[in-house]
Amino acid sequence: MESASVSGQIIFRESHFFSKLRFIQQSQIKDVLETRLDDFRRMKFSSAETLFGELCFCILTANTSAEMGIRTQQGIGIEGFMELPEDKLRQRLHELKYRFYNVRSRFIVKARPFLDRLPEIVRSMEPFDAREFLVKNIDGISYKEASHFLRNVGVFDLAILDKHIVRIMNQVDPSIDLKVTPAFRYIQKENIFRAYSDCLGMKPGELDLYLWYIATGKIIK
Repeated sequence: MESASVSGQIIFRESHFFSKLRFIQQSQIKDVLETRLDDFRRMKFSSAETLFGELCFCILTANTSAEMGIRTQQGIGIEGFMELPEDKLRQRLHELKYRFYNVRSRFIVKARPFLDRLPEIVRSMEPFDAREFLVKNIDGISYKEASHFLRNVGVFDLAILDKHIVRIMNQVDPSIDLKVTPAFRYIQKENIFRAYSDCLGMKPGELDLYLWYIATGKIIK
């Protein structure tokens, strides 16, 4: 593991992405990105209801865009996520032109019993334990979605290996394949990504936001 980490750091330092990140860290865009990270840090101390709304956002963004997830999250609202009967929630998702309205409405309803546990999960659990709990207990939450949720509520220790990030990793090192499942493969890539973040003195969740900006030109969540 240690030699793989060292190898990952060397390869990343030699990539143009490392230079791009160093440039961003010395530019005005850094202030915008760091402000977004501060937003995530504040989210950690939000109410259970607000945290649940963010969990639902991450359920909704799986296999779709962040923009669609945000539009749908805003269209439903926290009360809708918490209270709408499954059939009404399914209908509302369909009205919002959300693609996976059947299965995701079921996932959200099944996640409701865990609402009151979210503050404890976010604030008290070790990051990797928190992710394992979410993956094992919340339908529709994989390693990527669990890492995404935890990053958005101020836990930066995990990597969000979406298609943009894995594509960058593949460009840095073509030996890294573009697949992130099953779980053990996700962990393997996360360890490499952690080596990248170590090069910059950043946490994986922080580096993710910077690389996502490089890949998309957007700062969302």
